Formats: sequence, structure tokens, C-alpha cells
Amino acid sequence: MTKESQEKIDAIFDEELEYEILERKILPEKIVCPDCGGITFDGLDLCHLCGGMLINI
Repeated sequence: MTKESQEKIDAIFDEELEYEILERKILPEKIVCPDCGGITFDGLDLCHLCGGMLINI
């Protein structure tokens, strides 16, 4: 193993380094409500804006 590769490995596994914790919100996909035309979340039975049905029966 070369000296450069050993230095890279040591830098990766350095326990004294601190990393910032990142947060990411995962939101559901959005669709257009056929009743009110508003943007609502996909996968709901009813539109959260107008209460209209989103599922075709």
C-alpha cells in the first residue's frame, strides 16, 4: 500500500473528526386535485384542501 493511500484511509477513519449532522425532510409526491385544482399530497383518499375524492372507484 502506498503512503498516499494509507493517509487517505487514516483520514477516513479518524475518530477525532466531527461532522455536521444533516437533516432532510422526505415529503410525499404532490398531485393536482380534480375538484378544486389545488396541489395536494399523492396517496390520500381525500384532498386535504377541499375534501374532494382523489381515488377513482
